[in-house]
Amino acid sequence: MLSGLLPPIGLEIPVSGYAVNVPFQVNVLGLLHLDFKGGIRYRVEANLGSGLGGVKLKVLGFEQSADSPVLGRVTLSMADTDVTPLSLLELIHHLPPTFRQTTFLDLQVTIEKPPGGGPPLALASRNTFTLLNDRLTVFPPQGAVYQLQKPVELTPVGAPDQVVAQILQFPITMSHNP
Repeated sequence: MLSGLLPPIGLEIPVSGYAVNVPFQVNVLGLLHLDFKGGIRYRVEANLGSGLGGVKLKVLGFEQSADSPVLGRVTLSMADTDVTPLSLLELIHHLPPTFRQTTFLDLQVTIEKPPGGGPPLALASRNTFTLLNDRLTVFPPQGAVYQLQKPVELTPVGAPDQVVAQILQFPITMSHNP
């Protein structure tokens, strides 16, 4: 019944993404707006047994970067952690088929030229970076816009109580690139 709508277990799906005019708050500098581009790679891990059906997706890789005249290159990448929950692709309506995709990521952020100088600054997300699109009509996505569910606080690696920056929004347009 759903076999034609959902990707098969084991399939790897590369997706490109770009996020324009992202509000990036740096405590000592104020609000900057950055344009990120890059990609994400998913692997279909398991079927969902609840609701109308769906699959669990493992994020195999994620990287987005932006060039800033103030900060140099700012790179968001997937943190090497096993505690990040699997992402979800859920069927929420049969006719027409409509999906909700939720991507969960724990981030590592590298700022090439940190405020005040010095070597590149490595930051970690204090809370999970969660992207959502609940109106997908096709998966893999083609030009679908995902939204960040809540701002993500960034702390220096090893100092989880010292928030130095935040990603306030992340409107990313994602498209499958076979």
